[in-house]
Amino acid sequence: MCGICGIVYTDPNQPVDERLLTAMTRIIQHRGPDDEGLYRAGGVGLGSRRLAIVGLGQDSHMPMASADGGLWIVYNGELYNHPELKRNLQSRGCRYRTASDTETYLHLYRQYGDTFLERARGMFALALWDAPRRRLILARDRLGIKPLYYHFDGKALRFGSEIKSILLDPEVPRGIDLEALNYFLAYFSAPEPLTMFQGIRQLGAGEMLIFQDGNITIRPFWNPKETIRPLTEVDEQDIQRELADRLKNVVREHLLSDVPVGAFLSGGIDSSILVALMHDHLGPGFKSFAIGFEGHRLFDETPYARTIARQFGTEHYEKRLAPRDLLTALEDITWQLDEPLADSSCLPVYFVSRLAAGHVKVVLSGDGGDEVFAGYRKYQAEYYRRFFAFLPESWQRFLSRTLVAGIPESRANVAMDFLRQIKKFFRGLDPDPFARHLKWGIHFEDEIRAPLLRDEVREAMAFDGPCRLRRDLFDEMPDWDDLNRMLWVDLRHTLAADMLRKVDRMSMLHSLEVRVPFLDHTLVEFGFSLPARLKLRGKTTKWILKQAFADCLPPEIIRRRKHGFDVPVGEWFKKELRDLINDVASPETVARRGLFNPRRVQEIIKDHQDGKRDYNNHLWILLSLELWQRRYLDCPPGSVPDRPCVRESP
Repeated sequence: MCGICGIVYTDPNQPVDERLLTAMTRIIQHRGPDDEGLYRAGGVGLGSRRLAIVGLGQDSHMPMASADGGLWIVYNGELYNHPELKRNLQSRGCRYRTASDTETYLHLYRQYGDTFLERARGMFALALWDAPRRRLILARDRLGIKPLYYHFDGKALRFGSEIKSILLDPEVPRGIDLEALNYFLAYFSAPEPLTMFQGIRQLGAGEMLIFQDGNITIRPFWNPKETIRPLTEVDEQDIQRELADRLKNVVREHLLSDVPVGAFLSGGIDSSILVALMHDHLGPGFKSFAIGFEGHRLFDETPYARTIARQFGTEHYEKRLAPRDLLTALEDITWQLDEPLADSSCLPVYFVSRLAAGHVKVVLSGDGGDEVFAGYRKYQAEYYRRFFAFLPESWQRFLSRTLVAGIPESRANVAMDFLRQIKKFFRGLDPDPFARHLKWGIHFEDEIRAPLLRDEVREAMAFDGPCRLRRDLFDEMPDWDDLNRMLWVDLRHTLAADMLRKVDRMSMLHSLEVRVPFLDHTLVEFGFSLPARLKLRGKTTKWILKQAFADCLPPEIIRRRKHGFDVPVGEWFKKELRDLINDVASPETVARRGLFNPRRVQEIIKDHQDGKRDYNNHLWILLSLELWQRRYLDCPPGSVPDRPCVRESP
């Protein structure tokens, strides 16, 4: 696992400034504290920071060259079918000089040209320089597990694992992208290819960028429309066995490492299955890590995590968080994210990564299981919706707009959270499946977002963009059932833009590699071939996954309701974080930024603190945006603020 960056000038006689390339590389040293490497030639510079996981010796140093020196590569990720590919390539006459999976990409490119990534199974972001052709290839894995950003101004293409590397070039201007802002307000983050910085883009999941002769070409190397074939007739017992076998093999491949591997353990179904399968391969004694919250039973999963840890004999570590922990880490989190990501679960991921990094270099995580096998409560809402399906459409819409007004919103306790979920359910009730999915997934709904934005800001953006984005994804697979189409939207949008981004940034900040077996692309393809009835059976989510592993997990884990990596910030905004939100969203600050209506912002804060509506997501969005602007937009071109000094809270 590594961090990569580089510059390629359109003019081959333009030298790459060694000081700039070194700075771009060292600003991401947290992604790879074990080694640093630079390559400079006519008009091109590549930088690498390496976290040594597979192939610990110097023969795995990057940038890595082919035997003839014509190809150079910097690479971030893991190639899980490396042993198989290596044997195949050696049978075709390829001679290996290292034990590293990085070298395999060089041989694949030599053998197969631009189709070389179609044979790779793993998570990766890479830059491959074909020197004789003066050709740069940037690529990102099929599900967007590993990040890759770029900026092109006609004179140079700059790229990096993190935006901060690109920002160190004084030729890169700073300004907020209003289209990205619109998506950020709706969904926590800006989706690919946008970022919150004008002119800086992120390469899409499963895409390859080719830069040659001053021109950029982007094309996909994964076509799920061709590789996913929905099954119509299935034997449930056979599917259970096949799913268990596939996941067992994927976990075995994800354990490929020259250093010990641990596990994030929430006690949910996904992480529990991974720990069970790790136990099959490793036996007892590997390390597991969990996070809880002081004084908030609703958000604390540590008792379930301990149950699994005891059953499979892991060496288990926990940390319990309080509001003071957020305050000590908030600036560090903002610095690492580079652009605002308003998912408050960055907080527990930050701390569980820091906890794990004190013991291991690699962990397995259950990310992706919810999006492939229907684990979120909003999918369960599809079951309850059928009890209202007999009502006329006008009645359903009446319920969604009128009935919910009198229901209070809070996460103060289990009863209040139940009422909040009922209100959210009725707010999204709609006869159209896409409309339901949109309403259950959006944060700043149109009727809240529109008056929040200043008129001139709203008019400068395509306001309906957030709806169209998910509509286009929903329509990509018209022959699938409604549930799988909803899952596809979340996999292709929310997962890459939010879930995977926060895990990558928070873990790599602590020099920790996180592997996600549920997102092996062959397992994803198999999962989406399964009909809805195998994923949502009655009100049971992830039915087929629970059936496949019912014999190895405790009944209380199989039966427990979906929890999620939630954080009690809603209550904290009323108490411990009240002064903070009042400061960053003060009328003076909001007016100075010129994006929002100060009066409407104050109404949102007051309604939340008075308990009229749960605006915890909305307030976290406003908080994240202002902290990001202070740290990044207020800096002059060519500079990135130093990483904040972080103290361990008592």
